[in-house]
Amino acid sequence: MKCKCGGILDIIRIENPPGSLSEQEKLAYKRVCDVQCLECGKVYYSQPYDFGNKFNTFRDLNND
Repeated sequence: MKCKCGGILDIIRIENPPGSLSEQEKLAYKRVCDVQCLECGKVYYSQPYDFGNKFNTFRDLNND
């Protein structure tokens, strides 16, 4: 992924699937990640990690 400034986005955090899911459900769960631009430092939260989707809406990952 690339930032709006043209820099490369580096993954800084990956969501863990909820512990209540079965092993099969965990494999199908679409995780999100937080990324940060290596050029300008801007952080994009809740971006798709699995299945190569486009930018995602915000999902709060601070519920660890």
